[in-house]
Amino acid sequence: MINVHRTDRNILALDLAELQHLSNTIHTQGLVVFTDQNMTESDFCALGRKFGEPEAPGLFMNPTEHPEIYLVTGRRDSAGNKLGMFGNTELGWHSNGNSRHLIDKILVMLYCVNPDHNTCTSWCNTTLPFYDLSESDREYWRTIKIRLKFQNNVWAHLEDEDDPELAILSGHSGSIRPLVGRHPHTGFEYFYFPYDFIIKAWQGSKQIDHTLMIERLKKIIFRQRYQYHHIFQSGDLILSDQFTSLHRRTPVQDDHRLLWRLAGDFTKIHRKNNNEETP
Repeated sequence: MINVHRTDRNILALDLAELQHLSNTIHTQGLVVFTDQNMTESDFCALGRKFGEPEAPGLFMNPTEHPEIYLVTGRRDSAGNKLGMFGNTELGWHSNGNSRHLIDKILVMLYCVNPDHNTCTSWCNTTLPFYDLSESDREYWRTIKIRLKFQNNVWAHLEDEDDPELAILSGHSGSIRPLVGRHPHTGFEYFYFPYDFIIKAWQGSKQIDHTLMIERLKKIIFRQRYQYHHIFQSGDLILSDQFTSLHRRTPVQDDHRLLWRLAGDFTKIHRKNNNEETP
């Protein structure tokens, strides 16, 4: 597995220089893990604002008092309405914004309020497998563009036609983007590979079989040495970069499982280090 930075230090006590160093670690490793944290909703939102600007879209899963927080839970109200996003379904590999045209919220923070000890979340670094390739292979993958669009019952199963989350995801136009991106803060290249969202692919101007491309890349990217697996405990906090990592989740068995999720950016905290070396 990748060597993930893991600590029980109080993240709220870190000073600016420590948060800047943490930011660079997130970009390089894809994620960092903090255990035994003790945060209120206000603490969590304030932490996100230290890094950059969180989104607060005012959707059904965003609490009115703390609209930056997304509730991740399978709980429903007395009328059977969803209270949080994703429900209890298994989630395939993804990152924030895969079905959107503009992807600017590249920091996702997940804080565990109530765990489900049967549910595992996994992360995969998408920079390291790129740099482990030969230069000729890297150059080939740089020529590929992909078309991404949400497809129900592929990445996740949202079965109710009146599911508000299904309407939100289906309403996104999707995007066409390079398979190999360059990180806006570090300059490192990475595979952008949420494959459940890929519906077309091109090499230059020639369309190629995207299903064959996907199967080839799975063998390159999803190796154990690039992955980290985590069963959330109460007080766990994970911060992950949405360009240099993908994540997935096994099904949730306990409706009381609750994570707070925040999607933001690094515009306030990031300090670019021009002396960084290739991973």
